[in-house]
Amino acid sequence: MADNKNKKVLNVPAKREQNDACICSAEREEQITKAQPKGNVPALRFPEFTEGWATKSISDLATVTGGGTPDTAVKSYWNGDIQWFTPSEIGKNKYVDLSLRTITEEGLNNSSAKLLPPYTILLSSRATVGECSIALQECATNQGFQSLIAKNCDIDFLYYLIQTKKKELMKKACGSTFLEISANEIRKIHTYVPSINEQKKIGVLLSLIDKCIDTQNKIIEDLKKLKSAIYQKMFESLVAPTLKLGQIVEIIKGQQVNGTDLLEQGDYYVMNGGAAPSGWLNRYNTEANTISISEGGNSCGYVQYNTSRYWSGGHCYSLRILHPQETLDLYLYHFLKWQEENIMALRIGSGLPNIQKKDLLRFPVILPTIPQQNKIVSILSAIEEKVSCEISITQYFVKQKEYLLSQLFI
Repeated sequence: MADNKNKKVLNVPAKREQNDACICSAEREEQITKAQPKGNVPALRFPEFTEGWATKSISDLATVTGGGTPDTAVKSYWNGDIQWFTPSEIGKNKYVDLSLRTITEEGLNNSSAKLLPPYTILLSSRATVGECSIALQECATNQGFQSLIAKNCDIDFLYYLIQTKKKELMKKACGSTFLEISANEIRKIHTYVPSINEQKKIGVLLSLIDKCIDTQNKIIEDLKKLKSAIYQKMFESLVAPTLKLGQIVEIIKGQQVNGTDLLEQGDYYVMNGGAAPSGWLNRYNTEANTISISEGGNSCGYVQYNTSRYWSGGHCYSLRILHPQETLDLYLYHFLKWQEENIMALRIGSGLPNIQKKDLLRFPVILPTIPQQNKIVSILSAIEEKVSCEISITQYFVKQKEYLLSQLFI
Protein backbone atom coordinates (compact mmCIF):
# COMPACT_ATOMS: atom_id res chain seq x y z
CA MET A 1 0.00 0.00 0.00
CA ALA A 2 1.42 3.31 -1.07
CA ASP A 3 0.36 5.77 1.64
CA ASN A 4 -0.47 4.79 5.22
CA LYS A 5 -0.82 8.22 6.79
CA ASN A 6 -4.61 8.48 6.39
CA LYS A 7 -5.40 4.95 7.51
CA LYS A 8 -7.04 4.28 10.86
CA VAL A 9 -4.05 2.37 12.24
CA LEU A 10 -4.06 1.27 15.86
CA ASN A 11 -0.88 2.30 17.64
CA VAL A 12 0.74 -0.86 19.01
CA PRO A 13 4.24 -2.05 19.82
CA ALA A 14 6.27 -3.71 17.06
CA LYS A 15 6.21 -7.50 16.86
CA ARG A 16 8.70 -9.17 19.16
CA GLU A 17 11.80 -10.84 17.73
CA GLN A 18 11.31 -14.52 16.93
CA ASN A 19 13.12 -17.07 19.05
CA ASP A 20 15.75 -18.71 16.83
CA ALA A 21 16.30 -21.67 19.11
CA CYS A 22 15.40 -24.95 17.43
CA ILE A 23 14.47 -27.24 20.31
CA CYS A 24 12.10 -30.14 19.79
CA SER A 25 8.92 -30.35 21.87
CA ALA A 26 10.07 -33.55 23.59
CA GLU A 27 13.21 -31.83 24.90
CA ARG A 28 11.17 -28.86 26.08
CA GLU A 29 8.65 -31.08 27.82
CA GLU A 30 11.42 -32.87 29.72
CA GLN A 31 12.40 -29.51 31.23
CA ILE A 32 8.95 -29.02 32.78
CA THR A 33 8.56 -30.08 36.40
CA LYS A 34 5.71 -30.24 38.87
CA ALA A 35 5.19 -26.77 40.30
CA GLN A 36 5.50 -26.33 44.05
CA PRO A 37 2.25 -25.16 45.71
CA LYS A 38 3.47 -21.60 46.29
CA GLY A 39 1.03 -18.81 45.42
CA ASN A 40 -0.71 -18.69 42.05
CA VAL A 41 1.22 -21.21 39.95
CA PRO A 42 0.23 -23.82 37.32
CA ALA A 43 0.42 -27.58 37.83
CA LEU A 44 3.37 -27.93 35.37
CA ARG A 45 6.22 -25.48 35.14
CA PHE A 46 9.75 -24.95 33.85
CA PRO A 47 12.06 -25.46 36.86
CA GLU A 48 13.89 -22.11 36.63
CA PHE A 49 10.70 -20.15 37.44
CA THR A 50 9.47 -20.02 41.03
CA GLU A 51 7.62 -16.73 41.54
CA GLY A 52 3.81 -16.64 41.64
CA TRP A 53 1.77 -15.50 38.65
CA ALA A 54 0.18 -12.04 38.70
CA THR A 55 -3.56 -11.44 38.40
CA LYS A 56 -4.41 -9.55 35.20
CA SER A 57 -7.37 -8.83 32.97
CA ILE A 58 -7.37 -9.28 29.20
CA SER A 59 -7.44 -5.48 28.90
CA ASP A 60 -4.04 -5.41 30.66
CA LEU A 61 -2.63 -7.80 28.08
CA ALA A 62 -4.17 -6.62 24.82
CA THR A 63 -6.03 -3.88 23.00
CA VAL A 64 -9.42 -5.41 22.13
CA THR A 65 -11.30 -3.98 19.16
CA GLY A 66 -14.27 -5.05 17.05
CA GLY A 67 -14.63 -5.24 13.28
CA GLY A 68 -16.80 -3.64 10.65
CA THR A 69 -17.93 -4.19 7.08
CA PRO A 70 -17.71 -1.59 4.30
CA ASP A 71 -20.90 -1.16 2.25
CA THR A 72 -20.97 -4.22 -0.04
CA ALA A 73 -22.91 -2.26 -2.68
CA VAL A 74 -20.05 0.19 -3.25
CA LYS A 75 -17.65 -1.48 -5.69
CA SER A 76 -14.81 0.96 -4.96
CA TYR A 77 -14.67 -0.31 -1.37
CA TRP A 78 -13.69 -3.84 -2.43
CA ASN A 79 -10.91 -5.76 -4.26
CA GLY A 80 -8.13 -3.66 -2.81
CA ASP A 81 -4.89 -4.46 -0.97
CA ILE A 82 -6.20 -4.90 2.57
CA GLN A 83 -7.11 -8.42 3.66
CA TRP A 84 -10.58 -8.79 5.14
CA PHE A 85 -11.42 -11.85 7.21
CA THR A 86 -14.63 -13.71 8.02
CA PRO A 87 -15.03 -16.12 10.99
CA SER A 88 -15.18 -19.24 8.78
CA GLU A 89 -11.45 -18.91 8.09
CA ILE A 90 -10.45 -18.75 11.75
CA GLY A 91 -9.42 -21.48 14.19
CA LYS A 92 -8.30 -24.10 11.66
CA ASN A 93 -4.63 -23.15 12.00
CA LYS A 94 -2.52 -20.98 14.26
CA TYR A 95 -1.73 -18.51 11.45
CA VAL A 96 -3.96 -17.21 8.66
CA ASP A 97 -2.38 -15.43 5.73
CA LEU A 98 -5.09 -15.56 3.10
CA SER A 99 -8.46 -13.93 2.68
CA LEU A 100 -11.49 -14.57 0.50
CA ARG A 101 -11.99 -10.83 0.00
CA THR A 102 -9.95 -7.64 0.19
CA ILE A 103 -10.99 -4.04 0.82
CA THR A 104 -9.57 -0.73 -0.38
CA GLU A 105 -8.34 2.22 1.67
CA GLU A 106 -11.53 4.01 0.63
CA GLY A 107 -13.60 1.17 2.08
CA LEU A 108 -11.56 1.26 5.27
CA ASN A 109 -11.95 5.03 5.69
CA ASN A 110 -15.71 4.94 5.08
CA SER A 111 -16.67 2.21 7.53
CA SER A 112 -16.17 1.15 11.13
CA ALA A 113 -13.47 -1.29 10.00
CA LYS A 114 -10.00 -0.70 11.44
CA LEU A 115 -6.61 -1.56 10.03
CA LEU A 116 -5.05 -4.17 12.28
CA PRO A 117 -1.27 -4.69 12.39
CA PRO A 118 0.47 -7.99 11.59
CA TYR A 119 0.38 -10.58 14.38
CA THR A 120 -3.06 -9.58 15.63
CA ILE A 121 -5.10 -12.34 17.25
CA LEU A 122 -8.41 -12.68 15.41
CA LEU A 123 -10.98 -14.01 17.90
CA SER A 124 -14.33 -15.22 16.58
CA SER A 125 -17.00 -13.53 18.72
CA ARG A 126 -20.11 -14.90 16.98
CA ALA A 127 -21.40 -18.48 16.59
CA THR A 128 -17.96 -20.16 16.86
CA VAL A 129 -17.10 -18.08 19.94
CA GLY A 130 -13.52 -18.57 21.15
CA GLU A 131 -11.94 -19.86 17.94
CA CYS A 132 -8.85 -17.83 17.13
CA SER A 133 -5.89 -17.48 14.77
CA ILE A 134 -3.05 -15.00 14.29
CA ALA A 135 -3.05 -12.80 11.17
CA LEU A 136 0.39 -12.68 9.55
CA GLN A 137 -0.30 -9.46 7.63
CA GLU A 138 -2.17 -6.24 8.33
CA CYS A 139 -5.88 -6.77 7.83
CA ALA A 140 -9.42 -5.77 8.76
CA THR A 141 -12.31 -7.94 9.95
CA ASN A 142 -16.07 -8.02 9.84
CA GLN A 143 -18.36 -7.75 12.89
CA GLY A 144 -17.90 -11.42 13.74
CA PHE A 145 -14.56 -10.72 15.42
CA GLN A 146 -13.00 -9.13 18.43
CA SER A 147 -9.33 -8.60 17.63
CA LEU A 148 -6.59 -8.70 20.27
CA ILE A 149 -3.38 -6.73 19.77
CA ALA A 150 -0.84 -7.86 22.36
CA LYS A 151 0.66 -5.32 24.76
CA ASN A 152 2.86 -6.08 27.77
CA CYS A 153 2.80 -9.79 26.96
CA ASP A 154 4.12 -12.38 24.51
CA ILE A 155 1.88 -12.85 21.44
CA ASP A 156 2.24 -16.66 21.42
CA PHE A 157 1.48 -16.90 25.14
CA LEU A 158 -1.63 -14.74 24.67
CA TYR A 159 -2.78 -16.89 21.74
CA TYR A 160 -2.60 -20.08 23.82
CA LEU A 161 -4.04 -18.36 26.89
CA ILE A 162 -7.15 -17.45 24.86
CA GLN A 163 -7.54 -21.13 23.94
CA THR A 164 -7.77 -22.01 27.64
CA LYS A 165 -10.61 -19.46 28.04
CA LYS A 166 -13.03 -20.90 25.46
CA LYS A 167 -15.53 -22.17 28.04
CA GLU A 168 -15.52 -18.84 29.85
CA LEU A 169 -15.99 -16.97 26.58
CA MET A 170 -18.96 -19.20 25.69
CA LYS A 171 -20.57 -18.58 29.08
CA LYS A 172 -20.34 -14.83 28.58
CA ALA A 173 -21.78 -15.03 25.05
CA CYS A 174 -25.46 -14.17 24.63
CA GLY A 175 -27.99 -13.29 21.93
CA SER A 176 -31.35 -14.43 20.54
CA THR A 177 -30.35 -14.82 16.87
CA PHE A 178 -26.81 -16.11 17.46
CA LEU A 179 -24.35 -16.25 20.33
CA GLU A 180 -22.11 -13.20 20.56
CA ILE A 181 -19.60 -11.76 23.00
CA SER A 182 -18.71 -8.08 23.18
CA ALA A 183 -15.26 -6.51 23.35
CA ASN A 184 -16.05 -5.18 26.83
CA GLU A 185 -16.86 -8.68 28.16
CA ILE A 186 -13.57 -9.98 26.77
CA ARG A 187 -11.62 -7.10 28.35
CA LYS A 188 -13.05 -7.94 31.79
CA ILE A 189 -11.93 -11.59 31.79
CA HIS A 190 -9.40 -12.13 34.56
CA THR A 191 -6.49 -14.52 34.37
CA TYR A 192 -3.05 -15.25 35.81
CA VAL A 193 0.14 -14.26 33.99
CA PRO A 194 3.82 -15.11 34.63
CA SER A 195 6.92 -13.08 33.82
CA ILE A 196 7.62 -12.29 30.16
CA ASN A 197 10.48 -14.84 30.08
CA GLU A 198 8.20 -17.63 31.30
CA GLN A 199 5.52 -16.52 28.82
CA LYS A 200 8.01 -16.87 25.97
CA LYS A 201 9.09 -20.36 27.07
CA ILE A 202 5.48 -21.54 27.21
CA GLY A 203 4.79 -19.96 23.83
CA VAL A 204 7.84 -21.60 22.21
CA LEU A 205 6.95 -25.06 23.54
CA LEU A 206 3.34 -24.96 22.36
CA SER A 207 4.34 -23.40 19.04
CA LEU A 208 6.70 -26.33 18.39
CA ILE A 209 3.87 -28.78 19.01
CA ASP A 210 1.63 -26.80 16.63
CA LYS A 211 4.38 -27.01 13.99
CA CYS A 212 4.46 -30.79 14.45
CA ILE A 213 0.68 -30.92 13.98
CA ASP A 214 0.88 -28.74 10.85
CA THR A 215 3.64 -30.94 9.40
CA GLN A 216 1.63 -34.08 10.08
CA ASN A 217 -1.47 -32.60 8.43
CA LYS A 218 0.58 -31.77 5.32
CA ILE A 219 1.96 -35.33 5.22
CA ILE A 220 -1.57 -36.73 5.47
CA GLU A 221 -2.87 -34.41 2.77
CA ASP A 222 -0.02 -35.39 0.42
CA LEU A 223 -0.63 -39.10 1.04
CA LYS A 224 -4.32 -38.66 0.26
CA LYS A 225 -3.44 -36.91 -3.01
CA LEU A 226 -1.06 -39.76 -3.85
CA LYS A 227 -3.79 -42.29 -3.11
CA SER A 228 -6.26 -40.43 -5.36
CA ALA A 229 -3.73 -40.38 -8.20
CA ILE A 230 -3.10 -44.12 -7.83
CA TYR A 231 -6.86 -44.77 -7.72
CA GLN A 232 -7.23 -42.91 -11.00
CA LYS A 233 -4.32 -44.68 -12.69
CA MET A 234 -5.29 -48.17 -11.54
CA PHE A 235 -9.04 -48.19 -12.08
CA GLU A 236 -9.10 -46.21 -15.33
CA SER A 237 -6.68 -48.67 -16.93
CA LEU A 238 -8.62 -51.78 -15.84
CA VAL A 239 -9.84 -54.05 -18.60
CA ALA A 240 -12.50 -56.26 -17.00
CA PRO A 241 -16.24 -56.96 -17.03
CA THR A 242 -18.58 -54.28 -15.66
CA LEU A 243 -21.39 -55.50 -13.41
CA LYS A 244 -24.17 -53.78 -11.50
CA LEU A 245 -23.54 -53.41 -7.77
CA GLY A 246 -26.72 -55.43 -7.14
CA GLN A 247 -25.12 -58.41 -8.89
CA ILE A 248 -22.20 -58.32 -6.45
CA VAL A 249 -23.75 -57.42 -3.08
CA GLU A 250 -26.92 -57.41 -1.08
CA ILE A 251 -27.64 -53.87 0.16
CA ILE A 252 -29.07 -53.91 3.68
CA LYS A 253 -30.60 -50.80 5.21
CA GLY A 254 -29.90 -50.40 8.93
CA GLN A 255 -32.26 -50.09 11.88
CA GLN A 256 -33.03 -46.73 13.41
CA VAL A 257 -32.02 -46.19 17.03
CA ASN A 258 -33.81 -43.83 19.39
CA GLY A 259 -31.50 -40.91 20.15
CA THR A 260 -32.09 -41.36 23.89
CA ASP A 261 -30.60 -44.87 23.66
CA LEU A 262 -27.28 -43.64 22.29
CA LEU A 263 -24.33 -43.67 24.69
CA GLU A 264 -21.33 -41.32 24.87
CA GLN A 265 -19.17 -44.45 24.97
CA GLY A 266 -19.99 -48.11 24.42
CA ASP A 267 -18.80 -51.35 22.85
CA TYR A 268 -19.98 -50.61 19.30
CA TYR A 269 -20.24 -47.36 17.31
CA VAL A 270 -23.41 -46.38 15.45
CA MET A 271 -23.10 -45.42 11.76
CA ASN A 272 -25.94 -43.35 10.36
CA GLY A 273 -26.06 -40.69 7.65
CA GLY A 274 -22.80 -38.98 8.58
CA ALA A 275 -19.13 -39.59 7.94
CA ALA A 276 -18.51 -40.20 11.66
CA PRO A 277 -20.33 -42.31 14.29
CA SER A 278 -23.47 -40.71 15.70
CA GLY A 279 -23.04 -42.42 19.07
CA TRP A 280 -22.39 -45.74 20.77
CA LEU A 281 -24.34 -48.84 21.85
CA ASN A 282 -23.53 -52.02 23.74
CA ARG A 283 -25.00 -54.12 20.93
CA TYR A 284 -24.33 -54.48 17.18
CA ASN A 285 -26.25 -55.59 14.08
CA THR A 286 -23.42 -55.76 11.49
CA GLU A 287 -20.25 -57.83 11.43
CA ALA A 288 -16.71 -56.50 11.02
CA ASN A 289 -15.06 -56.08 7.59
CA THR A 290 -18.21 -54.64 6.05
CA ILE A 291 -18.56 -51.75 3.61
CA SER A 292 -21.12 -49.12 4.56
CA ILE A 293 -22.56 -46.24 2.53
CA SER A 294 -24.41 -43.30 4.10
CA GLU A 295 -28.02 -43.35 2.91
CA GLY A 296 -29.29 -39.92 3.97
CA GLY A 297 -28.17 -36.48 5.11
CA ASN A 298 -25.51 -34.08 3.86
CA SER A 299 -22.89 -36.86 3.75
CA CYS A 300 -25.04 -39.41 1.90
CA GLY A 301 -22.88 -41.45 -0.43
CA TYR A 302 -19.92 -41.51 1.97
CA VAL A 303 -18.17 -44.90 1.64
CA GLN A 304 -16.52 -46.52 4.67
CA TYR A 305 -14.83 -49.82 5.46
CA ASN A 306 -15.67 -50.97 8.99
CA THR A 307 -12.95 -53.11 10.54
CA SER A 308 -14.99 -53.84 13.67
CA ARG A 309 -18.58 -54.76 14.46
CA TYR A 310 -20.97 -51.81 14.48
CA TRP A 311 -24.63 -50.81 14.58
CA SER A 312 -25.97 -49.84 11.16
CA GLY A 313 -28.56 -47.09 11.70
CA GLY A 314 -31.64 -46.10 9.72
CA HIS A 315 -29.66 -43.84 7.38
CA CYS A 316 -26.92 -46.36 6.61
CA TYR A 317 -26.57 -49.04 3.95
CA SER A 318 -24.38 -52.09 4.66
CA LEU A 319 -23.09 -54.22 1.80
CA ARG A 320 -22.98 -58.03 2.06
CA ILE A 321 -20.92 -59.64 -0.71
CA LEU A 322 -22.90 -62.40 -2.46
CA HIS A 323 -19.95 -64.41 -3.88
CA PRO A 324 -16.81 -63.90 -1.73
CA GLN A 325 -14.85 -66.25 -4.00
CA GLU A 326 -15.30 -63.73 -6.85
CA THR A 327 -15.13 -60.40 -5.03
CA LEU A 328 -12.73 -59.21 -2.34
CA ASP A 329 -14.38 -56.87 0.15
CA LEU A 330 -11.36 -54.54 0.20
CA TYR A 331 -11.23 -54.38 -3.61
CA LEU A 332 -14.89 -53.38 -3.73
CA TYR A 333 -14.33 -50.81 -0.98
CA HIS A 334 -11.44 -49.17 -2.85
CA PHE A 335 -13.38 -49.14 -6.11
CA LEU A 336 -16.46 -47.55 -4.48
CA LYS A 337 -14.25 -45.07 -2.62
CA TRP A 338 -12.77 -44.06 -5.98
CA GLN A 339 -16.33 -43.60 -7.25
CA GLU A 340 -17.54 -41.79 -4.10
CA GLU A 341 -18.32 -38.51 -5.89
CA ASN A 342 -20.42 -40.36 -8.47
CA ILE A 343 -22.24 -42.24 -5.71
CA MET A 344 -22.96 -38.95 -3.95
CA ALA A 345 -24.34 -37.63 -7.25
CA LEU A 346 -27.15 -40.21 -6.92
CA ARG A 347 -28.69 -38.24 -4.07
CA ILE A 348 -32.19 -36.84 -4.47
CA GLY A 349 -34.21 -34.36 -2.41
CA SER A 350 -33.42 -30.79 -1.38
CA GLY A 351 -34.30 -30.77 2.32
CA LEU A 352 -32.76 -33.98 3.63
CA PRO A 353 -31.07 -35.60 0.61
CA ASN A 354 -30.92 -39.38 0.35
CA ILE A 355 -29.79 -42.13 -2.02
CA GLN A 356 -32.38 -44.62 -3.20
CA LYS A 357 -31.52 -48.30 -2.88
CA LYS A 358 -32.70 -49.00 -6.45
CA ASP A 359 -30.21 -46.44 -7.82
CA LEU A 360 -27.37 -47.89 -5.80
CA LEU A 361 -28.18 -51.42 -7.01
CA ARG A 362 -27.70 -50.24 -10.61
CA PHE A 363 -24.34 -48.56 -9.94
CA PRO A 364 -21.65 -49.94 -12.31
CA VAL A 365 -18.64 -51.78 -10.87
CA ILE A 366 -15.56 -52.98 -12.79
CA LEU A 367 -14.74 -56.46 -11.49
CA PRO A 368 -11.37 -58.00 -12.54
CA THR A 369 -10.08 -61.44 -11.58
CA ILE A 370 -9.21 -62.30 -7.99
CA PRO A 371 -5.42 -62.13 -8.66
CA GLN A 372 -5.85 -58.63 -10.12
CA GLN A 373 -8.01 -57.61 -7.16
CA ASN A 374 -5.35 -58.88 -4.74
CA LYS A 375 -2.65 -56.86 -6.47
CA ILE A 376 -4.73 -53.66 -6.33
CA VAL A 377 -5.67 -54.24 -2.68
CA SER A 378 -2.06 -54.80 -1.59
CA ILE A 379 -0.95 -51.44 -3.02
CA LEU A 380 -3.92 -49.33 -1.89
CA SER A 381 -4.13 -50.90 1.58
CA ALA A 382 -0.43 -50.13 2.16
CA ILE A 383 -1.10 -46.45 1.45
CA GLU A 384 -4.19 -46.46 3.70
CA GLU A 385 -2.15 -48.05 6.49
CA LYS A 386 0.46 -45.29 6.11
CA VAL A 387 -2.27 -42.62 6.26
CA SER A 388 -3.75 -44.25 9.36
CA CYS A 389 -0.33 -44.29 11.03
CA GLU A 390 0.24 -40.58 10.31
CA ILE A 391 -3.24 -39.74 11.62
CA SER A 392 -2.44 -41.57 14.87
CA ILE A 393 0.77 -39.55 15.26
CA THR A 394 -1.20 -36.34 14.68
CA GLN A 395 -3.76 -37.32 17.30
CA TYR A 396 -0.92 -37.93 19.74
CA PHE A 397 0.39 -34.38 19.24
CA VAL A 398 -3.14 -32.95 19.59
CA LYS A 399 -3.65 -34.79 22.89
CA GLN A 400 -0.21 -33.66 24.07
CA LYS A 401 -1.13 -30.05 23.30
CA GLU A 402 -4.51 -30.36 25.07
CA TYR A 403 -2.78 -31.77 28.15
CA LEU A 404 -0.19 -28.99 28.25
CA LEU A 405 -2.82 -26.30 27.79
CA SER A 406 -4.63 -27.69 30.84
CA GLN A 407 -1.46 -27.89 32.95
CA LEU A 408 0.74 -24.92 31.94
CA PHE A 409 -1.93 -22.29 32.65
CA ILE A 410 -3.96 -21.42 35.73
